[in-house]
Amino acid sequence: MNITLRDLIRWPDSGLRPVAGASAAVAPAAGDRRGDDEAGLLHPDRALSWPVAMRATAPMLPHIDDGAIVLLPSAALAEMRPTLPGALHELRRRGVAALVLEQGQTLGEVAPELDVLYTRDHVAGELELRLTRLLNERRARLYRRGTELDRALAEATLRGQGPARLLQIGASQSGRTLLLLDERGALGEAYGPAGEVALDVAPQPPAPPLGVDTPIAPVADPAHGLEWLLCPLDGSAGGWLALCGPRGALDEVDRLLIARVATACTVTMSRRAPARLAPGRRAALIAELLRAGLPPNERAAHVDILGLNPAGAYAIALAGLGVEGDDGGRALHALRRTLGARVPAPVTVEEFTFESLGALGLLLHAGEPAAVARAGGSLRAAAAPTNGAGPRPVVALSDTIQGADRLPVAGRQAQYALLLARAGLAPGPFVGWQAADDLGPYRLLYPLWGTPEAARFAADILGDLPEYDTRYGGELLPTLLAYLRCGGAAGTAAAQLAIHRNTLTYRLRRIEEICRRSPLDPAQQLSLHLAALLHALPAPAEA
Repeated sequence: MNITLRDLIRWPDSGLRPVAGASAAVAPAAGDRRGDDEAGLLHPDRALSWPVAMRATAPMLPHIDDGAIVLLPSAALAEMRPTLPGALHELRRRGVAALVLEQGQTLGEVAPELDVLYTRDHVAGELELRLTRLLNERRARLYRRGTELDRALAEATLRGQGPARLLQIGASQSGRTLLLLDERGALGEAYGPAGEVALDVAPQPPAPPLGVDTPIAPVADPAHGLEWLLCPLDGSAGGWLALCGPRGALDEVDRLLIARVATACTVTMSRRAPARLAPGRRAALIAELLRAGLPPNERAAHVDILGLNPAGAYAIALAGLGVEGDDGGRALHALRRTLGARVPAPVTVEEFTFESLGALGLLLHAGEPAAVARAGGSLRAAAAPTNGAGPRPVVALSDTIQGADRLPVAGRQAQYALLLARAGLAPGPFVGWQAADDLGPYRLLYPLWGTPEAARFAADILGDLPEYDTRYGGELLPTLLAYLRCGGAAGTAAAQLAIHRNTLTYRLRRIEEICRRSPLDPAQQLSLHLAALLHALPAPAEA
């Protein structure tokens, strides 16, 4: 962001004013002549480089950069009077931004065609040093403020926060009122100097200028004693950003701020627009987001491409058949369509496939967790048991999570619930994390799922029992689980297993012989039950 001639004459300590001041069409507030002075500028938005003093002796013209402020002492002006038109032409050719004269001096009848300022001080080495120091200080201030603002905006953008938060940051850092307008100039968001919402108290901004490449320059609002800066939002974002402050007070920091906030809003609003992808490509990217090992930069790129809110609320639903490998593809696709149609607004539904489980998935997402949680209730109602013959579909739903970076957590929860339903360990046809009764004790065992600690505990308690079951028909572990689930009621357990009570007694004795722990001993029952439950958990599958 450049410092301009307008900025220079607005600085109280510059001591410079245009020679042709006091010609503004609109009078400024009483006691404030800054707006008046600017009316005398030919090129108020011309960028400045450094001050340089002309000499009274040859060579009179030192090295001059584009945008230089040329100081013309009275002695040098007297020496160059005979050749003044040519000298002024050479200054214009070299890109000089302004001439500075001592008060009372004039260029006579010569039309300079560049801005002429006057100072009450003598145009000598002291003024050149003072202006150089002032420009250095202002540029350092501009750099510091820009760095602080960029850090805050980048943090908010990475967290997925929307334009409202970006405006709030800009308003609080600038101490100005900041507004977001749509393409028609209608007010969308407004925040005051303290970062408070200001939709009701903000004055009406002027109509956005037409065309492109409009410079960020103050627009006067004499009715309120204010002035405005307007900056367009590029690309698909559309609209304008407006900043207002007291007339004659907006400077280079305000222009920097509105430009940076407008850029951040453009990026944020453009990310929210979903990319036009083929359904298969979208489904593949969503399935990738469920993979825990996906690098963070790739995950962020997938979220951007899909147009998802990085800080939004999400849940994963998986629809699968009651027995893995059942031939019921048509029924499963029909169930997923039914589920998707039952999800209420404002929740958005995206379809994908969980190939390793042979399951079809739904990604539910919205701005608020409560909306996603309500959608879970609609899915439960849609997944009612079917009375017809054929494969029995089951639906598993994760808990609601916050942030796209936690999608692997939701995917793993849904996978866990689906596998429990398929193994008959959780009642179907709907198993969700929102209801404690759906998962029962298996919810407490979830943190141990697939861990070496769980495998060691089960092996230590059950001993050779799993291997015995594998070798001789697999009856003892189901018997142990049924007996313990029934609280040690032998008659109830025998009825559930459809065996004679004497057969149950025989199996319990065999379990004690193999494990060296008695299912009949209350002190041993908790360890046996936990070990049997952990052993029964299906192994995790990769998304």
